Amino acid sequence: MKNKLNFLELCIYFIFWITANIYSLYKLFEAQNDILKGNQELVHSLTDLQKGWGFTARHKDVSDIEWSSWKYFLHTSWRYQIFQFIVTETLRYKHASIIKYWYIISSMFFVTTFMGYKQMIIILTQPVIFAVILFCGGKKLSIWITSILLLFSYNSLKYMYYFWSFLDYDHMQDEEVYLILFSVAWIELRCISYSLDFVGRKEEKSLNLDDLINMFSYTSYLPLLYTGPIILYEEFENSFNKRREYLISRIKQFISDMIFFQLYSVLLDLVFHYIYFFAMHSKMELIRMLPTIALCGGGLFMGLEFHMKYVVSYGTAGAFARLDNMDPPPTPRCIARIHVYSQMWRHFDVGLYRFLVKYIYKPGYSVLNQYCNLPKIAYKLTASLATFLFIFVWHGTVWHILVWSVLNYSGITLEHLGKCISRHESYTYFKKNILRSEAMETRFIAMLCTPLLALSAISNFYLFAGSEVGNLFFECLSHPSLLSSVVLGVSLYSCCHVSMALEHVQSRGGSKKVDTPKT
Repeated sequence: MKNKLNFLELCIYFIFWITANIYSLYKLFEAQNDILKGNQELVHSLTDLQKGWGFTARHKDVSDIEWSSWKYFLHTSWRYQIFQFIVTETLRYKHASIIKYWYIISSMFFVTTFMGYKQMIIILTQPVIFAVILFCGGKKLSIWITSILLLFSYNSLKYMYYFWSFLDYDHMQDEEVYLILFSVAWIELRCISYSLDFVGRKEEKSLNLDDLINMFSYTSYLPLLYTGPIILYEEFENSFNKRREYLISRIKQFISDMIFFQLYSVLLDLVFHYIYFFAMHSKMELIRMLPTIALCGGGLFMGLEFHMKYVVSYGTAGAFARLDNMDPPPTPRCIARIHVYSQMWRHFDVGLYRFLVKYIYKPGYSVLNQYCNLPKIAYKLTASLATFLFIFVWHGTVWHILVWSVLNYSGITLEHLGKCISRHESYTYFKKNILRSEAMETRFIAMLCTPLLALSAISNFYLFAGSEVGNLFFECLSHPSLLSSVVLGVSLYSCCHVSMALEHVQSRGGSKKVDTPKT
């Protein structure tokens, strides 16, 4: 909702929230240094602390394998991606009809040359399977059954020795290992998007050569192959049909984007020289030594780091896609200005959100509405449950992902219930006779959202750092001191107001409105 508070009050909330963030990060840095200085024998066992940049005279935390893997791919491929763009643009003026063929050939050449032919086999496996299903006349149900079976198989295979022996793991860098794992998950979404769109086009009878070219060019498109974000098939196809921007304009935008994302990348690497919260996860006794405010700073740091690395990886991949006349999703919205679960899902990974809404939530709601006679909220919650079940399986069927998924679904459920209550006549009476103004309603909603924001933050800690760290935050929440409770409560309350005030401020590349379920 739009914030109706006066300017001075809003400024107070902004100042308090920003000050609380800076103070908690400072206390984390201070406490971390004190702990590491007093436990030198444990410091030497933190293998994720390695020699950093010379001018800092400090170690660097290298424990985030996602970050190092995405940097490895971008640093390995950026020259080749520029070469691919030059060829693509030349073909666009001379032989536009063969661009999709070029995408396939280019991706196969890159993967085979830089990553190995065995990775190419794994990358092609899923599109081949889905192509066979479509060729045999498979419908939506068979596509979803195949998708779920492939996800369970993938989640099992990545723990099997023979899978890694096939890839010749001993001769691979860690970053290459994680990149192939990432690519399998992203390709799965693209295969689902293409297949469901294909089945949905009633004029299509069976799979032909043009369809195969469309499918493989989409699923293997190099800039988005390893790092995402997900672009739906219809959006990919639109890039060949819509009027393209002038080349000079696209190049200027690309250079501007790359400068911005490189600055972000350098800033994040610099921060890793001063905050070692991720490296300390391998020794939970160090994390448990942190005072409450410093631990909250650690939670904030995990969220900010998660945001920054996705801005860089999604943003850089999106910049290359934009060169090819595509319209990638906007970069993730900063977690420090999001206060409810629905906004996190809607504005952080916009491409994934669009996928979930189009292929799971809306179809699920429609089927329930057609065949069941239930209250509208039951349709919404059941469709949301199906969505979160898919999220759980897609992210990995492990305990901390399950906890994260359950807490997220619980938060979404509470939001739905709150919206239903807000439409009831009793709330209308309460609003008119007790709150009396929109400003008071804004304060009331912020107060109600404060504990929900705390739950949202802790649920994300399970995703960022696993079960042990997530459980520790719940322990601290269950036995808080009075001072910590007041400071944390006021901070989160201020965050709710900041979030509501900035709700309609777009993130980078977010000029278009993000679709929301209209059910």
